[in-house]
Amino acid sequence: MKNKIIGLGIVLLLCFNLNAIVTAKYDFTWRVIADSLNVPWEIKQIDSNWIIFTERTGKVSKLNISTGEKKLLLKLNDVFQTGESGLLGMELHPDFPDTPYVFLVYTYGDTPLFWEKVVRYRYATDTLIEPFKLIDRIIAYMIHDGSRLMIGSDRKLYITTGEADMQELSLDKNSLNGKLLRINLDGSIPEDNPFGNAVWSFGHRNAQGMVEVNGKIIISEHGPSTDDEINVIQKGGNYGWPKVIGYCDENYPGEKDYCSKNNVIEPVISLYPEVT
Repeated sequence: MKNKIIGLGIVLLLCFNLNAIVTAKYDFTWRVIADSLNVPWEIKQIDSNWIIFTERTGKVSKLNISTGEKKLLLKLNDVFQTGESGLLGMELHPDFPDTPYVFLVYTYGDTPLFWEKVVRYRYATDTLIEPFKLIDRIIAYMIHDGSRLMIGSDRKLYITTGEADMQELSLDKNSLNGKLLRINLDGSIPEDNPFGNAVWSFGHRNAQGMVEVNGKIIISEHGPSTDDEINVIQKGGNYGWPKVIGYCDENYPGEKDYCSKNNVIEPVISLYPEVT
């Protein structure tokens, strides 16, 4: 499947007047600035003209959004892409370009068992050099690999991971799968992590969206066929998967009992909470 990057006027509306949302009219213009791409997955703007973006097959490119000029920065030779796997999230050092680090997360190896890792590169003269592995041996699969990267206001690197279609891993605090991970920018484990390893929160299915708002980390994660979730993350928090799907209700047997016994943190929003 080929994709395009389209230049848009994007408006984020935080509006409490539903009638205004329904009746308001907005004019947008669009133009194609790059095409024949293979699943663009992450985009970071580095100045008023240039973005850096990833493609799931293993390319990192730089694109001028005014002229459409494109430069290939890196082609990963060891990326393994099948299904939902491949080159996924990317993050820039908060002091970029003065500290010119680019962080990438991608899957590698071969079927039936392959892996995911986070690697830091240095940006120099339109290329990425000096790969430095920060964390490795996260189990990967053709589905449920996450993975979004974000450097928080605490200057720690946060990494969402899927449970690689092995649901039991999500509640195993010794596993890196089905988690939100937190590490230092050099790959070491922060002293204030709750379990003495990279795990910051657990019980996640496959989070692919992450943002920090007023010091709170918010992630979005996919439900199985119902109950996509928006979760506000707490340190050491249990978010319930696979014992709980969406809210702690009785749409699925045993959820309320498990929630009460294990201090499960419910999503702030669960979309499509009922099976139809």
